[in-house]
Amino acid sequence: MIVRPTGDTAEVVLQVDHAVISGQLAEAWAGDVTARDSLLVAARLHDIGWRHWEAEPRINSDNGQPTNFLNVQIDEHLRLYRLGIEEVAAVDPYAGLLVSMHSAGIYTGRYGTQPALKLTRAPDVQSLVDAFVAEQEARYEAVRDGLDVSQDELWRNYLLLQVFDRLSLRVCLGDPAGPGPMEIVLPDEQTLHIAADGDDQTVAPWPFAVDQLTIEVPTRTIPLTGYADDEALRIALEQAEVEHRTVTLRPVS
Repeated sequence: MIVRPTGDTAEVVLQVDHAVISGQLAEAWAGDVTARDSLLVAARLHDIGWRHWEAEPRINSDNGQPTNFLNVQIDEHLRLYRLGIEEVAAVDPYAGLLVSMHSAGIYTGRYGTQPALKLTRAPDVQSLVDAFVAEQEARYEAVRDGLDVSQDELWRNYLLLQVFDRLSLRVCLGDPAGPGPMEIVLPDEQTLHIAADGDDQTVAPWPFAVDQLTIEVPTRTIPLTGYADDEALRIALEQAEVEHRTVTLRPVS
């Protein structure tokens, strides 16, 4: 889950809700996309494995706060990604391949497209990370050949999945790059530029099939600290009212 401290409280956005928003962004994307249905499935379900953790969330032992997704223990990260990959692949093998690439890319700077992406605890268990990446990459060629998908097409759709993920993280206020101007790699050596405009965001070049796109982000506000144990955190999240923070994406005027 995405945890944003706000004074004595924390705004929490569940990973599964963030993924749903990724799917909304994918649905609004303009232009022709090869294997669009599979890309939509991948966008909407790419973090589905996190629902297991969010059903039993844990306190960060370092600070007593709800654990932000970037600070979850890496062995748990890997377990959740494996569960998610298997679940998506069972629904749509092409989408499962994209989610496998996405999951491995989290530990490889999104395959060089976001080198600054770092997970707090990853260097402590680098051997586990390396084994996971190798495990996923060992499947790519065989699955791709079975689907009769070209490497170029697969890479384009991988890049688009990263766009939807990062844009969603941006509106959920969970991207580790922070709130400053952001650039996201697009296919065909293009770049998407995002900047804050008050509570909203400007995007250039404008990539959507609508004049502007308004997203409702489901949020829960809970205490930042003071939990006796993980069960107390689970109850606080379960009882928190779900509110909606509205963010509008618009072209640069």
